[in-house]
Amino acid sequence: MAHVLFVWVAFAESKDRFPDVAELPVQSILPDPFQRLDGTSILEPSAWGAQREYLKRLLSWYQYGSRPALPETYRVEPVSSEPWLGGRAQRVRYRVVLERCDRTHSFEFSLIRPSGPTRRFPVVVKNCKVFFEGEDPTATYDRAAAAMAVDRGYVLCKFRRPDVAQDSGPSRQGGVFDLYPEYTWGAIAAWAWATSVVIDVLDELELADMDRLVVTGHSRGGKTALCAGIYDERIAVTVPNSSGTGGTGSLRFFDEAQRTQRLRFHVNAHAHWWGAEFLEFSNQERRLPFDAHTAKALVAPRALLNPHALQDYWANPYGTEITYRAADLVFRWLGAEGQQGIHWRPGGHAQNEIDWAALFDFADWKLFGKEPGRRFDQLAFPDSPLPVDWVVPQEEEEE
Repeated sequence: MAHVLFVWVAFAESKDRFPDVAELPVQSILPDPFQRLDGTSILEPSAWGAQREYLKRLLSWYQYGSRPALPETYRVEPVSSEPWLGGRAQRVRYRVVLERCDRTHSFEFSLIRPSGPTRRFPVVVKNCKVFFEGEDPTATYDRAAAAMAVDRGYVLCKFRRPDVAQDSGPSRQGGVFDLYPEYTWGAIAAWAWATSVVIDVLDELELADMDRLVVTGHSRGGKTALCAGIYDERIAVTVPNSSGTGGTGSLRFFDEAQRTQRLRFHVNAHAHWWGAEFLEFSNQERRLPFDAHTAKALVAPRALLNPHALQDYWANPYGTEITYRAADLVFRWLGAEGQQGIHWRPGGHAQNEIDWAALFDFADWKLFGKEPGRRFDQLAFPDSPLPVDWVVPQEEEEE
């Protein structure tokens, strides 16, 4: 199977020499995304491609760990098929079998598509902890989302993260980790990699419109969706939902009146999510050479939507909006104004019907040009200062 250029490049070792954590300068603001490793800055949008590749290596080195290219061969096995939604849709499940290093590992994905002949549809791929069946609240929300998808002519596809790489720490063993022992990736990168494997399979099965791919996930799944959107440029719309620390929430800035989710809370419970370097920034996040605005900017000029709940304090709504505003400076500089959106709702930690409706409205807008009946640029903290001391290069030249 052929892969298009720039799709999930493996970074076993970086060609750059990145400093140790203790050697990095303290930055009390959001770091400058236009600055190169040598301290100089790019001056025009034509240089963004090279800068973007450098920043991807930077995140790979300090946050996600090294990870492999997509597998060139695998087996796909049909598992089940049955009518859903009163016959308006079909639920189909497949198994993907991976082999490497004399080991075999498989995981399944499930999709709900409109009934009728098999053809390519726009697809939303969600990494999750459950499939569509059962009484888990997430499954209930996602069944409603599947109905929305079918009504709008989409396929909703889900795979279970723990079937790819275990969601328990601190060790990285089992699943795809055993197939690729020479890499330093954590579970977030492994789950994002699996998202791209699923996309490959959907393409091979001729089920996906490859120009209209959407990825999403909630909480740790949102961190995963953002990682997938950064490294797989086939993804047209990236939708991390309430992803917090290591996702779309700032690593430096929080609403101090609320409980703040800093990296020290990940050292034990969630060490397996990340490359080892990331947790070295525990209690010294201001030495990070990036923040969540950097990750968001790496999706540009493709589309990015960040749905979030106003009372989901642990996922850092304040820091999510700050980094949205900083990343939007890059989107606008690249001529991608309106390609990044943010959507607020009242309530707590979930990806519910309101979030899903916002996702489909945004996707319809970006993929089909359907004007949404809502705005995706309304701020919850409009009076908050933007903690940057850099300007986009065009502004710098005009002064």
